[in-house]
Amino acid sequence: MAASAVAAASAAALLNLYPSLNGFITDEHARFAAMWGEDAAGHRFGRKVGENVLALRRGDEDAGPDFDYIKSEAYGHHREDPLNPTQGFLGVHYGQTRPFAISTWHVLAKHPLIGSPVYTAHHSQVYTKGAAASLSVVNRTSLETLLGLFWAYDGVKDIGTPPRLYNQIMRIISMDKGLSTEHNARLFLLINVAMADAGIEAWWYKYHFDLWRPIIGIREYDKSCMGPAATIGASALDPACDPFWHPLGAPKTNVVPTANMPDERIRSFTPPFPAYPSGHATFGAAAFHIARLYLKSINEATINANGTDNVAFKVVSDELNGKSIDPDDTVRARHVRTFSGLHEAIFENAISRVFLGVHWRFDGTTGTDPISMWSATDNIGGVPLGRAIADDIFQKSDSLSLAPSPPNVNAPPFDATP
Repeated sequence: MAASAVAAASAAALLNLYPSLNGFITDEHARFAAMWGEDAAGHRFGRKVGENVLALRRGDEDAGPDFDYIKSEAYGHHREDPLNPTQGFLGVHYGQTRPFAISTWHVLAKHPLIGSPVYTAHHSQVYTKGAAASLSVVNRTSLETLLGLFWAYDGVKDIGTPPRLYNQIMRIISMDKGLSTEHNARLFLLINVAMADAGIEAWWYKYHFDLWRPIIGIREYDKSCMGPAATIGASALDPACDPFWHPLGAPKTNVVPTANMPDERIRSFTPPFPAYPSGHATFGAAAFHIARLYLKSINEATINANGTDNVAFKVVSDELNGKSIDPDDTVRARHVRTFSGLHEAIFENAISRVFLGVHWRFDGTTGTDPISMWSATDNIGGVPLGRAIADDIFQKSDSLSLAPSPPNVNAPPFDATP
């Protein structure tokens, strides 16, 4: 009954969310049913669960683009990528969505102040590590470029978004460990509910702090003479300001050029929402950490005092699978990546966006390696936010509810004033 119920619940939710894929979803559900045999009772139960969950979420905020959003012209605030000025602003109100399972709103420290030592160090890092290959300032190794691409998953054709990659990784781990249907149902419920709340909290903070991305922060760093708020003027630029800098950018993998946009493949882009905290880092930390906690609870993982774990795995990213197309119309090589534990994946995923030039390092973590990431106490970035969400949900997972009383996200119980 369990397998049929899981399949029916999944199909009910997917058909509602992706009606254009009706044929594919129903065919896959039928294929699964043929593998496991007919189970009418399990099917009815699962379908009802899926329908009930959808009913609970009917009031969710729209996570799509908002072209009527009034951006701030102030120094340090987020604005459109100047290379893609019509991109709009994604998920402006999504942070006001009712959470799924967190019991409290989690405190995230403000990003380092512009001009502070940490900010200045991370500004310098992304300036060289995240620069486009054509710029003379670029100082990025082949491995660093590979890491940026490996974790990218920026919503393009045949790739999807980061939660897809994290689910792919957990499926590999599940198969390696031979988890049962019941264990898989619990594991994938936990990681996806954790990511759902990670998205809500991260997007609330994104539009609350409204921090600029490197594409604006580097071009307009000298506030005396650059940007819409500049009024003083200057005879020389601050050395940290480069008005012509642009990033390697989130990859437009498998994007086919059109007559109206013949250069579409080669145009890098910065995602259309503020930098802090990193959604990548928050999603990844929430998913992988709650997976560690659950696997430990069923004696399938060890978590050490320094934050490391023994959930080893190998994975091929769809960005580097020997099939996906690079912006220069060549097929990318296939790359198998090995991890000794999920702690390594949390760290690597968090810093990967620096190598694309679309995030500051502190958007994910101020740590310089997996150990210092785990021991950091500054509560800055998506990693500590994702960890807090995972810890919260897992602690009450025995009575997990998808309809908690939401916190007052417009007035959280702490001082979050930028």
